Amino acid sequence: MMMKRMTELVIGISLLFFSGGVFAQDKYPSRPIELVVAFGPGGSVDVSARMYGEELSKALKVPVTVVNRAGGTGIQGTSYVARSRKDGYTLLQGATQSLVLLPIISKEVNYEPQKDFIPLAHFASVPSVLVVRNESPFKTLDDVIGYARKNPGKLNNGGTGFGSESQFNLDVLCIRNKIQINSIPFKGGGEVLSTIMGGHVDLSFLALPTMGPQIKAGKLRGLAVTSKTRHPDFSNIPTTAELGHPYVDFSIGIGVFAPAGVPKSVQDVLVPTLEKIFKSSEVVQRATNAGFSVAYMGPQDFQTFIDSRRQVYEKVAHEVGLAKK
Repeated sequence: MMMKRMTELVIGISLLFFSGGVFAQDKYPSRPIELVVAFGPGGSVDVSARMYGEELSKALKVPVTVVNRAGGTGIQGTSYVARSRKDGYTLLQGATQSLVLLPIISKEVNYEPQKDFIPLAHFASVPSVLVVRNESPFKTLDDVIGYARKNPGKLNNGGTGFGSESQFNLDVLCIRNKIQINSIPFKGGGEVLSTIMGGHVDLSFLALPTMGPQIKAGKLRGLAVTSKTRHPDFSNIPTTAELGHPYVDFSIGIGVFAPAGVPKSVQDVLVPTLEKIFKSSEVVQRATNAGFSVAYMGPQDFQTFIDSRRQVYEKVAHEVGLAKK
């Protein structure tokens, strides 16, 4: 009889435990959140995360820490999030270069974007800009192309390496115009900026927000931007399409992703919170001034955008011979 009562008691406690009657799960979020940036400090993905990180912390009432996990042009940090716990406490400030472009052109990618991630919110698109120092003899994109054609391999570009949208833009430009420009890879946009400012490379094709402040300060000269139209804060910089190179128009799409398998209850907290922040006038103005083209998209629209970019990248990569074999 005693054993029977003990068994009934254990079963009763177990039922209470699993139904949440005694040890109910804490409401999300109840502890700090890690927002992973798969690139080094100073680049557009890093800058954008820090641009609204404080607002996200205030809205969720828990610390949100931006953590840089750079390496492999975004592969290491992206892979880290894909394999993290599916509880909403590890998120990815992701970019199309690591989630769309890299899987098309690199054999090193060890995650499957379509299976391993779910998009929560698109924040902004980021065009690349071709810059030279203000003292450079190059005044236009045609100047660069003309010099490179007559002097193969003598120009050096500072960039973030194979697999980035900026490098892809430059590669396509070189292939289409049959020119050779050497590319020197760095860990992040901050390093590239220091390198070109120091005169160690001739030019750089990098994200506009990274180069924007120095362009405004008159220390760098923007020769061409890859956006569809001129950026309102950099209206003196022509688009690549205006200059006769419409095939060089790839921009980075930046947004927040969660590992696939995150509970709907977590998504129901994050999605509306991110929407409110990304649409706030203060964040939009701050981002626009920095060179971002803010365009909020919810999960479904963001997924549609990703799918469409994948089709474009696959087509162009195969046309110019950059798709992985």
